[in-house]
Amino acid sequence: MNYKEHLKRQLAFLERSCIAYDQGYTDEAIRMATVIRVLLHKTHRSTSLLAHLGRENINLLNTAGEEPHPNVLMYYGLGMYYCNNTGGGYIPNLSNSFDINYLPFNSWWNQIVYVLSSDIRISRKRIILDAANKDGGAHVDLSLSDEYENLSKVGALGFFASYKENIIEERPIDNAHLVGIRQIAYELLNSPELLALVN
Repeated sequence: MNYKEHLKRQLAFLERSCIAYDQGYTDEAIRMATVIRVLLHKTHRSTSLLAHLGRENINLLNTAGEEPHPNVLMYYGLGMYYCNNTGGGYIPNLSNSFDINYLPFNSWWNQIVYVLSSDIRISRKRIILDAANKDGGAHVDLSLSDEYENLSKVGALGFFASYKENIIEERPIDNAHLVGIRQIAYELLNSPELLALVN
C-alpha cells in the first residue's frame, strides 16, 4: 500500500466516524482526532501522511473565520448555538459557517479557534493532540492540557435556559471539545487540495 492509498483509507475512516457522530455517537470525535493526528502531525519520531506525501504546504478549509484579536476574551469559532422548544445546545458549524477561506496548513493547524478567557486560547492542534494523545484516542493520560481540559468541562461555553411551566431550567453546554473536533473533520473532508492527493 502506498501513501496515497493510506491517505484514502484514513479519509474513509474519518468519513465513517463523522457519520457515527452525526447519528448521536458524539464521543466518536475522539477517534476522529486520532485519524487527524495521523494525517497531519509530524514529530522527530513520527511522520505525518502529509509529510510522507511532501504536501505540507497545501491549503485547508477554514470555517472559523479570522483568528481573534489578542484582546478578545470569548470566541467559539468551530461551533454554533441553537435554540428550540426544549432549550438549545452547541453544535458543529458544518456548512453553516459565514466566514470561510483557505489557509496554508501550518497557519490552519496553529490558528486559535476558541478563546475562553484572556489566558485560555486554543488551537486546532491543541484540541486534536490532547484528544488523540491523552483523552483516549490512542493513549490515556489524566494530565490534560489546561486549554483542552477547560474546553471539555461541562459549562465551558455557558448555559442554556428554557422555560417550562413558568420555571427557568438551566442546562450547561457540554462536549464543546467534541464539537470542535467534528468541525475540524468537516474542514478536512471539504478541503479540495487534500482530497486531490488521493488521485
